[in-house]
Amino acid sequence: MKRQIMWTAQQWPGCEHLELCIDDDGIVADGLVLAAPDNTPVRLAYRIECDTAWNTRSVTIDFHHVRRNLARDMDGRWFDNGQERPDLAGCTDIDIALTPFTNTLPIRRLRLTPGAAADLRVVYIQPESELTIEPASQRYHRLGTGYRYESGDFRADLDIDADGLVIEYPALWTMVPSIAQ
Repeated sequence: MKRQIMWTAQQWPGCEHLELCIDDDGIVADGLVLAAPDNTPVRLAYRIECDTAWNTRSVTIDFHHVRRNLARDMDGRWFDNGQERPDLAGCTDIDIALTPFTNTLPIRRLRLTPGAAADLRVVYIQPESELTIEPASQRYHRLGTGYRYESGDFRADLDIDADGLVIEYPALWTMVPSIAQ
């Protein structure tokens, strides 16, 4: 399966284009975010590779002419540009702050039934003046056809499609329906 998806930002000028490829070898997501949060232009490109169960294997991020490569080995150890990051031990997913797509990773991997919830640690990537990469605690709670996402004091109820992709991320992102295919 191959899908092209586009989201538009709601709080600032911006959009994201995603090409999602799913086959017998796993999942590859190539995304490009062009946005201006806080009136600061941002260009963020990423490539995420997962196995067929949606376990993150690697992510490459290009942000303001800086490339970072994160990889997780079979023992769950994370490496940042080849250097082990012990602080990321126990993290299962990637969450890139400027994209709605990375919410899909735990949604698809966990496959929660309605009413069920899961707490997890993720590698949280915040593109500001530099890329900040740190562990974070998050919670996903299945609400019928959608999910409640929580991290710290932040909470959002996400509408998703049949593939687990965010349709509506309140006050942040909206999928462009005519582009999603």
